[in-house]
Amino acid sequence: MRQKLSKFIFFFLLISTVSYGQMQSYDHKIELTNITDTWHNITLSSTVFSSTLENLSDIRIYGITADNDTIEAPYLLNYVSPKLKTKTVDYKLLNASTKDGVYYFTLKVPSKDAVNHINLNFENKNFDWKTLVQASHNQKDWFTIYKDYRIVAIKNDQTNYSFTDITFPGAEYTYFRIGIKSDDEPTLRRATLQYKQTQSKANTVDRKIKSFTVSDNKNTKQTIVHIELDKKAPTHQVTINVNDKIDYYRPIQIEELIDSIKTEKGFIYNYETLNYGTLSSIEQNKFTFNNTFAKKLRITISNFDNEPLQVTSATSKGYKYQLTARFTKPATYYLTYGNKRAYAPNYDIAKLNLKMPDIINQLTLGNQQTIAKKEKAVQEPLFENKLWLWGIMAVIMVIIGWFSYKMLSKKPE
Repeated sequence: MRQKLSKFIFFFLLISTVSYGQMQSYDHKIELTNITDTWHNITLSSTVFSSTLENLSDIRIYGITADNDTIEAPYLLNYVSPKLKTKTVDYKLLNASTKDGVYYFTLKVPSKDAVNHINLNFENKNFDWKTLVQASHNQKDWFTIYKDYRIVAIKNDQTNYSFTDITFPGAEYTYFRIGIKSDDEPTLRRATLQYKQTQSKANTVDRKIKSFTVSDNKNTKQTIVHIELDKKAPTHQVTINVNDKIDYYRPIQIEELIDSIKTEKGFIYNYETLNYGTLSSIEQNKFTFNNTFAKKLRITISNFDNEPLQVTSATSKGYKYQLTARFTKPATYYLTYGNKRAYAPNYDIAKLNLKMPDIINQLTLGNQQTIAKKEKAVQEPLFENKLWLWGIMAVIMVIIGWFSYKMLSKKPE
């Protein structure tokens, strides 16, 4: 008995595994045309994202051969994010001097390395300084890189914020001089000189915003911004646009909507934090976070005792997700997706250090098609006429009554 049961379970699992690997298990497909090479790139669109699982584990590429066999093409899933190469450049602090109320710090770079980023770290906790940045080869002829460049640090019970990064086009100079006009003497703890180079451009796309609302809560002294994206797609960046011309430094919290629960008093919304930051008048107010597929975002701005800011709009971006697929057999191939029970594929090409071609042609996705499901055959009732059913029930009742009579009339021995 156990042996038969084991064989049945094995057979059931086998049938289930095979069935889940077929296109019938998926909801949508898009035909892939103009396949001319072994390797092709496929950029996923918002149409695909709207019907896939958030971990994208239900994406498959199936092909139908001339013999009507189903084959599967393996792929690598990736998104193109910028790769930043940073080299720290050694320097020596030559002197710190003051002239006409301006404090100067001269830095010498012994090597011929280029510099395009300087971070200043002061012992001073609170300041708002206009900075002069100059460079020279001989300490006689100075070239101005920035004039009145603003650096700020605020530390109190409400805020711990600093902006002391100076970024400029790459420059190869032996000397750099920082001039700060201040009533209080700046105490430079250290400076960090770097050359930052982006090795690849950020391959991003704009995420269209469906609705944007702003409300002020006087009780909590907060401004609440609700953003609803047009479609479900991976998003990693939000930029907040403020119309105020005054200086401001406000802590913010960026959240994504996870789910909602309907109660008698209305809906209760559950949010999860994506990032914390500071909304500032001297920065671009561009905030990044881990990719999210949530369509609704909430941004909370803490105003404290200040007037609410005029938040006018917002923009959002997301990385382009791309499949690099390998096609080895002639067939009509489809990108299929939409299966809540699918698991992530396990391909050899994901584990091997394959040498990809330098140039991989891009496939363009066509229109989405709904995969028709095979209708289950409806079993006809054994007896369509109810008189047959009543007749059978009557016969059963007569038989039961006759056996009951025989049992009661039988005399005990």
